[in-house]
Amino acid sequence: MGPQNSEMETLSYEQNVFLPPVQLSNLSDFMEVANEAAVIVYGLEYYQSPFIDDPKRLRRLSLAAIGVDRKGLPLTFRYVLDDVRDIDRIATEILKDLESRGCVLQGSIERSDSLGELLATWP
Repeated sequence: MGPQNSEMETLSYEQNVFLPPVQLSNLSDFMEVANEAAVIVYGLEYYQSPFIDDPKRLRRLSLAAIGVDRKGLPLTFRYVLDDVRDIDRIATEILKDLESRGCVLQGSIERSDSLGELLATWP
């Protein structure tokens, strides 16, 4: 006696689940997972000045390692570098190191969990 039709539908039904990015607090941890990432995305944020002729000053470097395989699940790991002295030099060194390891793109990753949940539950 095999499973009934409704049980077969339940077994073959695939549900999408939104997995939020894993926020790392240590750069060395991020660099380890970056080796396994399908792509690394970085974003630069600058201080806003009321004067047009002021030179841009870097405020924050946001990094995301996308597509890191953990137990069959592609995860995203994030790291944010801010509030450090000489951030321009440090950010340049980090980006050079990451570019030598693989595919690095400048851009941004949507941070809103609600949008991801919405997309994951969309039929």
